Amino acid sequence: MLGVRRKIMVAVDGSAVSDKAVHEAVWLAGCQGGKFKNKLFAVFVKADRVRDYDDLFIKGVSAEVEINDRWHKIIDHAFLVVKRLAAEKEIPLETIVVEGAPAPSIIHLVGKYDIDLLVVGSTGKGAVKRAFLGSVSAEVIEHAPCGVYVVRA
Repeated sequence: MLGVRRKIMVAVDGSAVSDKAVHEAVWLAGCQGGKFKNKLFAVFVKADRVRDYDDLFIKGVSAEVEINDRWHKIIDHAFLVVKRLAAEKEIPLETIVVEGAPAPSIIHLVGKYDIDLLVVGSTGKGAVKRAFLGSVSAEVIEHAPCGVYVVRA
C-alpha cells in the first residue's frame, strides 16, 4: 500500500544465512521511497552460552577475555552487515538485543513492535533434522502474528 510506512524485522546472528536474510530485508525495506520510509528492526537473541558463538566470531581471542567483552564483540559482529546496508540505503534502523530462546523471543518482539513483516534465514535442513533439532524458522512461521519471509541458505 502506498503512503504507509511498514515495519520490517530481521533476525540476525552474524552467520552467512543471517547476512543473506539481512540483504533481503534491506532490499524489502528500501522498496518504498518518498517521505514514508519503511523502518527496519534487527534483532539478536543471546543464547545461554557465549561459547556457542566462539567459532563464528572471535577466533584468536583468548578465553580469559571477560564474558561481557566477548558478548559485545559478538553482538557488534552480528549487527555489522545490517548497520552498513541500512546506512547505505538510508533506511531507518533500530537494533534490539534480547536474551532467551530464539523463536519465542522473536515472536514476542514482533507483537511488541507491531511488525508487518518478519525476515528470517533458514538452513533448509529438512523434515527429519527439524523433527529432532527443532527449527527457529519453522516455529516462527507457525506462531508469528505477521507475514514471514524465509530466506533459504
